Amino acid sequence: APPDGVEGDFVAIAAGGEHHSIALRRDGGIACWGDNSFNQAPPAGVAGDFVAIAAGYFHSLALRRDGRVACWGLNDDDGQAPPGG
Repeated sequence: APPDGVEGDFVAIAAGGEHHSIALRRDGGIACWGDNSFNQAPPAGVAGDFVAIAAGYFHSLALRRDGRVACWGLNDDDGQAPPGG
């Protein structure tokens, strides 16, 4: 469950990676909490019209309603979170 202070009507939660989690709100926005060393869990969350989420080791991903993928967090030589999705 999200920690105290993380508000929302959640439809999915993804826990993974290095001590961070994300949750999909019914309105399509994303709440984030935990370790944010690589911007994988921005405290302000991520606005958008998302329908699915995933939390990787130092990155997070989300599927937009229109089919595009959003990625944020660590994007080193392995290319796990390309900014363009």
